Amino acid sequence: MRTSKTNKFTCGAALTIVALSFCSFFVRELLVSLAVFSVAFAVLTLTALAAVILWWASEKVASKTGPASRKVLEISRRILAAYERP
Repeated sequence: MRTSKTNKFTCGAALTIVALSFCSFFVRELLVSLAVFSVAFAVLTLTALAAVILWWASEKVASKTGPASRKVLEISRRILAAYERP
């Protein structure tokens, strides 16, 4: 199958424009800031997810163990309820 010369020139021109835009300081700055904020939000999301999973696991373990763990669980619930009140 033959490729037309117009298609080759169009691809070349598009690649040249894209390559020149990456040389621009502002484009590089925007790409770096996008990458930094994406990584920061991913870390925050994973941290929050880990906290929720650890809390859920501690609830499960405390509910399956003896009365001492249940007392600790009640104390932690009281502390959390105190923070929820205005």
